[in-house]
Amino acid sequence: MSEITNKNSVFVLCSSLENHGGWVLDTQFIVNMGLPYLLAHGLGNPVNDACGKVKFPQSGSYRVWVYTKNWSAYWKPEYAPGKFQVICGDYCREFGDGEPDWHWQDGGVINIDSSEQKIILRDLTGFEGRCGAILFTLDNDFVPPIDPDEINMLRKKLCGYNEAKEYEYDFVVVGAGITGMCAAIEAANRGLKTALVNDRFVAGGNNSSEIRVWLTGDTKFDEFPAIGRLTDKFEQKVRDISGTANKPENYEDGKKMEILKSTENLSLYFGEYLVASDTADGVIKSIELMNVISGEPTVLKSELFCDCTGDGTLGYMSGAEYEMTAEGHMEQSNFWYVEDTGAPSEFPSCPWAIDLKEANFPHRLRGSKDEKLIKNAERNLGCWFWGSGFEHDPIKKAEYSRDVNFRAMYGAWDAIKNTDGDLPNHRIGFCSYITGKRESRRLLGDVILNESDARLGRRFPDGLIGVNITFDVHVINNAYYGAYHEGDAFITKCWWHNDFPNPFFIPYRCLYSKNVKNMFMAGRCLSVTHEGLGMFRLMRTCGLMGEVVGRAAALANKYGTQPRGVYESYLDELISLCK
Repeated sequence: MSEITNKNSVFVLCSSLENHGGWVLDTQFIVNMGLPYLLAHGLGNPVNDACGKVKFPQSGSYRVWVYTKNWSAYWKPEYAPGKFQVICGDYCREFGDGEPDWHWQDGGVINIDSSEQKIILRDLTGFEGRCGAILFTLDNDFVPPIDPDEINMLRKKLCGYNEAKEYEYDFVVVGAGITGMCAAIEAANRGLKTALVNDRFVAGGNNSSEIRVWLTGDTKFDEFPAIGRLTDKFEQKVRDISGTANKPENYEDGKKMEILKSTENLSLYFGEYLVASDTADGVIKSIELMNVISGEPTVLKSELFCDCTGDGTLGYMSGAEYEMTAEGHMEQSNFWYVEDTGAPSEFPSCPWAIDLKEANFPHRLRGSKDEKLIKNAERNLGCWFWGSGFEHDPIKKAEYSRDVNFRAMYGAWDAIKNTDGDLPNHRIGFCSYITGKRESRRLLGDVILNESDARLGRRFPDGLIGVNITFDVHVINNAYYGAYHEGDAFITKCWWHNDFPNPFFIPYRCLYSKNVKNMFMAGRCLSVTHEGLGMFRLMRTCGLMGEVVGRAAALANKYGTQPRGVYESYLDELISLCK
């Protein structure tokens, strides 16, 4: 056949299946692979089927291609812990046992004799199988593209999307962590027609039930008493950070959404992923979003934008200057804990995981029956110091580093359960499949903060965001670094001290791009050095950044200027809005 069209082919985005069953929707790596995908995050127990109905344009013999990967094959290619089946009528094939990178795995031929068929994804292991899309085509010679942009072009073509719907706003914020929520609400409360974009359906970012990082940092400073009141609204009643006490309800996801939905002038674009920025002459004209369920496009236009993505994604797509510490940056974590089931609980051997049978790692009991040690293990296995990615690109190899966290967890639990015979009634009760990141891109503004600015107690005329500083940079814990790490350290430690003049105030000029003229940035992608980020990345502090950005956006809108113009011409008014 000369051309692939929706008359002879069907593109099934797995996230669009009507019933995800026990599979979870993972959106965090779309920038690298082009698509959201379903993940069989069963912690060693096969998850329930995902399924949906698919319409075929005509009967015939279709070639089947499945977009997937053998996630453990980077390290142990002889194993495939993430195998799953695609089932359609009499058709049943296994996938997830091929290459380590995302690719289209050939599934042979399926005979379709009716216009509508039920498609099933069946997990076989419970160990992180993943599937992004299924392509059916009558052209048996066609091989789908690997490049993410080309995959999306094919997806759009075969799914028959019309032109993207377009909407205009005064202010668009991308990223709905604590920072983005505060920036968007503050601007909306000051009369700006505001949009808040988030690739997840849950607000809060790291401070959500999906990732479960507690709020830290201070919000109240006498110099600027108006700043912090909004951030305080997201404060949670319960703060327990370890083991089974780190419950999902502690993070009050519902309260966050209630606050957002009740804010006038604020439109929420949740479950929408940023895929492109239309930028010309250093000015963002619009951004394009992809719905992570349907794949449908949306375009948002605005005079002002704010990057609160953490990874500096909007800035990167818009050509903003940035820095990124390639090696030695802070790690990314996936918290996990174990829980007592009250009865014997088995766990399968994991030969594809990091082999920790002879290794030392924090809170390994090695047969100890000491109740205090057992309770300590229950509270601290899988806590904040389990994290990886120090040696790898935090954007391009983010999925790789997340999977190192999985392999470390499964390897540790295999050693505890099957080598030591400890905690016989316990199972893995939780592991976040969404990564909590600490550092990646840092976008550059008119001021780039560093550690010495704080150490010397430097005062800036536009210093507005208060910090009672604890210098907190995470590094590899060499006490646990050995041959069994295979080059992927996964235990960290804090390098911290608090001997700085307090408080210190972050200048406003760290919160807008030096070369993208209409873009603010706030949160951990602010204009700061690697060492400086260790002081200014705490989430309450990031919330204060968002509040200041929301006020500055209101002034920029009021006077028809850009973020730098607020500093140059209206700084006194911005300061007065913070008092």
